[in-house]
Amino acid sequence: MSKFFDSDQVKSEMNEITSLQKELYDVILKFPMMSNEAKSDHIDTVKELLERQQIMWTRLTLSEDKEAKKMKDYIVSHAKELGFGDADMGTIFTNMKQTLEQVQKNLT
Repeated sequence: MSKFFDSDQVKSEMNEITSLQKELYDVILKFPMMSNEAKSDHIDTVKELLERQQIMWTRLTLSEDKEAKKMKDYIVSHAKELGFGDADMGTIFTNMKQTLEQVQKNLT
């Protein structure tokens, strides 16, 4: 196993990301029927998830660990498949957060 993914800090953060993803997936189909306040709260959770993912991305980027580099390459590959092309992941995270903030602003 890799030293990167054996780290207690990384394990904890990965567990938190997984927990947030599950929380979001469990209510996503209800989103259109939510009150604006509930939608705003949901968006706050998405923004928290993005923040944690961005921190994990930074850790992956800075790591020399072989498995961390493989994970980084996997993420870049899937971002391209999703239509992000060769965009920098930092830019992608920033744009996602800005979009969420605009949607949230429109709810008020």
